[in-house]
Amino acid sequence: MLNNLILNILKSRLKKYLVYLLTLLLFLGSIYMLPTELVKAKMLPGKDSDTFSIYVDLPTNSNKLKTQEVTKCISNLLLGEEAVDTISVFLGEGQPLDFAGMVKGSAMKSSVSQAEMMINIKKATNRTERSYNMIHRIRPAIQDKCSLYDSTIKFIELPPGPPTLADIVAEITGGDSFEGRREFAKKIAGILKDQKTLVDIDIDADETTHKYAILLDKNKILQSGISFEQIKKMLYIAFEGSDIGVINEGGAENQIKIFLRLDDKRLLDSGDEKDIKKKLSSIKLINPLGMMIPMSKFVEIKYIKQAPTINSKNLKNIINVLATTDNDSQIYPLLDARDDMLEQLSSDYIVTKTDMLNLSFQDRQTGEKFDMVWDGELKVSIDVFTDLGTAFGVALILMFLLMVVYYKTFALAGAIVLASFLSLIGVIVGHWVMDIFTADIFYITSTSLIGFIGLIGINSRNSLLIVDFAVQLMQEGYKPDEAIARATATRAKPILLTVLAIVFASSLLASDAVFGGLGVALIGGTIFAYIVSLFFVPLSVQNSLKKLAKQL
Repeated sequence: MLNNLILNILKSRLKKYLVYLLTLLLFLGSIYMLPTELVKAKMLPGKDSDTFSIYVDLPTNSNKLKTQEVTKCISNLLLGEEAVDTISVFLGEGQPLDFAGMVKGSAMKSSVSQAEMMINIKKATNRTERSYNMIHRIRPAIQDKCSLYDSTIKFIELPPGPPTLADIVAEITGGDSFEGRREFAKKIAGILKDQKTLVDIDIDADETTHKYAILLDKNKILQSGISFEQIKKMLYIAFEGSDIGVINEGGAENQIKIFLRLDDKRLLDSGDEKDIKKKLSSIKLINPLGMMIPMSKFVEIKYIKQAPTINSKNLKNIINVLATTDNDSQIYPLLDARDDMLEQLSSDYIVTKTDMLNLSFQDRQTGEKFDMVWDGELKVSIDVFTDLGTAFGVALILMFLLMVVYYKTFALAGAIVLASFLSLIGVIVGHWVMDIFTADIFYITSTSLIGFIGLIGINSRNSLLIVDFAVQLMQEGYKPDEAIARATATRAKPILLTVLAIVFASSLLASDAVFGGLGVALIGGTIFAYIVSLFFVPLSVQNSLKKLAKQL
């Protein structure tokens, strides 16, 4: 039956054109799913973990009590979640360092305006909701109720791949000053906030704050006869305290430090200049003549601007604008944000497109220049897809050259390679079907591309079985069309057995959060490659085999 069907198609020009047209429509339709976002691409999907972190950042001049109030609010809401087991809060420091924390700078956190929270949840077998879906659900409520004192609350998931600073990082360089660079970064952050699937927007730059500086009056100190070193030590001991020695005890594992501070009233009531003078006046020093002199006589109090923290990369001062994607790939909101930048900032800046998706801005009035480079997991995704795409192209070229050497004809080699490439239809449609029947968004990932590359050899083998057997039948006296039809019908069963083996084996991977793309790519690509082998391959090699038959 299959033999007659294929033979009828081979002998009918109309039927051949219908097969070509249907294949073309399927290919264009599958490709069209990508820009229309029916199927989305992402390097790696979310990882279902038993823990996640929350970073809390308050304005630079905030105190520890405010930070504690924010973390307490978050903890109370999290404890209402059935899946949450334990919560650890680290005020003024980062949590115990892991690989992701090294990249995100947890070890560098030492300010009282910062905190990190480690949340441990139940094992995956003891809960019905995946961790990234849980974070997607609770993030809006926590940020709405606990973003006190202009705090920034960011949810940090364990990365399924290499850790990065954030999903999307806009690196801002240039500008004539830190303040100018920060103001431009705020404009970029404002555009990112307008994107529906971007959350946890943050600017890695200090706000301008002021402080009181205590300056020593050298002339008065020299006249008093008291040494500079004595005054400096006394100021430090009065406000901060200092280790002055150690005690060795037999029952202690380590030496016990002796910590000295004048009293526990180092925290000021209001923190203004009057309060500081009052504190300094209460500290008395004795000069060589035995006179008691208050510390306030030796110092001058000035209200100055506090220097911000300056970050640099490649010897350039930089400000990072961070954003996290919420159940979405990085590329889609980035493209939307980039279009908004070109539209909204063009009136004030001369915008120039640079490498890849990066942009350069020049202020139309002042001439101040800024460069914006995309980094983060987005950059890793672009690099991975570029490398895998290159690997796929190289694999196709090598396969084509091998076929040319084997069959000594470019047309036949091209037909076989084209048939292998058409398995892309099955890969994309397979992801679309999985996206419909699964609760999560089923992305085309880097593992999907690895599966697609692996399909080239499998699909080429199917074509080789048909072509080689058809050549053998032609040598035995069969006409080209009859040989192709009989070869296809005969090889259909062993090819089907190979397809079923791959499908059943790959189904074990299909439900995995990380390697599901590999399994689905192998399943969808192999099934469609089987259909291509039965109907498209006989048509694509028909003319080449007719020419070959004349040489036999």
